[in-house]
Amino acid sequence: MQNLYANQQWIFIALIFFSIIGYIAFIRWQDRKWIERRFGSQKILAMSFGVNYFGRASEPGKPRKSSGFLLLLQDRLFYRSRTARLELSITGKNIARVYPDSSIKGYDLHQSVVKIDFINENNDHDSAAFKVPYPPQWIHAIEHNLLKNNPVFPQKV
Repeated sequence: MQNLYANQQWIFIALIFFSIIGYIAFIRWQDRKWIERRFGSQKILAMSFGVNYFGRASEPGKPRKSSGFLLLLQDRLFYRSRTARLELSITGKNIARVYPDSSIKGYDLHQSVVKIDFINENNDHDSAAFKVPYPPQWIHAIEHNLLKNNPVFPQKV
């Protein structure tokens, strides 16, 4: 019996690999079901999973890191963390600028992030930083869909 499994280590590695793939697929399926329940028939223009959020400039302390998904809706950006159940909604009319950067709260993140300057719920200037897949596409999509006709912060053409 021992000789039967002696040269079959690849089976265990394959099982672990496919288990991880299955777990990721299950998590994404759960997230999509949550999004359908929460947003129903609202049109989602862009969606990314595995987004890292580093917090807001107005929050005290060092940048934090959470992982979740980011949605671009017709009127706002919405982020939800997977584990902390943290949610952030930034309405399009409050977004001043979106651009690539590598810092938040004065701390260097040692990676490129999409930074969003906006007016928060207290009418103060604030920023949020996200590590997203395909940052140029996200920046373009936010500019094109949320900043194009922004009455508070008109963009230069």
